[in-house]
Amino acid sequence: MEKIIAFCKKNYKVLIPVMVVFVLLVALYFLYREYRYDNYRNKQDVKVYQYFGGIKTDYTAIVTYNLKDIIVSVDAKDKKIDYDSTPIYYKDSDKVIFPSEMNAVFPLQEGSQYKVYKYSIYEYRDNLHMIKNNTNEKDYNYFFLFDGKGLFFFPSDVTIKIDEKDYKNITGMSYIKTIGGYTMEIYDKGTDTSEVIELNGRSVSVVNDSMEVNITERYVLSFGRKILLVNPYNLNSLNWQI
Repeated sequence: MEKIIAFCKKNYKVLIPVMVVFVLLVALYFLYREYRYDNYRNKQDVKVYQYFGGIKTDYTAIVTYNLKDIIVSVDAKDKKIDYDSTPIYYKDSDKVIFPSEMNAVFPLQEGSQYKVYKYSIYEYRDNLHMIKNNTNEKDYNYFFLFDGKGLFFFPSDVTIKIDEKDYKNITGMSYIKTIGGYTMEIYDKGTDTSEVIELNGRSVSVVNDSMEVNITERYVLSFGRKILLVNPYNLNSLNWQI
């Protein structure tokens, strides 16, 4: 041990630069590996559809994943699509991509709200409501998704009410989109149909056994309390603790 210490003292002017170079090489190796990891791209062609203004648009989407199996982009292969928060439905499976951040709202958990990242996936699989949010995937119950503007996605069956009167029932994986407070688009996954109606100042709400959502005023009732719905940008991410 004494000989090693003596050697280091005698040759420290050489050893220090060698150690610095060694540390730099190790750091560069890990940085390069991380760069390759983050920039890996796996592109897949997926048959999808969306509804715009009540009209169905079928197309092939190029869905790009990184090495962490996270979607980093979605592009239409042979069409021009201006993506907003309108859900992207897989044509041959009960799976949906959300091309914008969403707010996951849990009415039975005191109206708790959490952010779901852009390009997250909802999938109805084995009677479970699965959300893949970034690298996390988990099943959730009794929730709906809200884009912070006017689009509401419902995993379970709900009844739409207009001015407190039943208007129609829609199945799980359907959505409602209000535009400017005057127009409402309704997509029903069960029938794969969409309609656009004029509201003319009428109020809209959505109910089922676990929730009551006021679409017009953008709040959810939770144990008798009105919980205002917020933009997902301001929320903590949905995670494994829920």
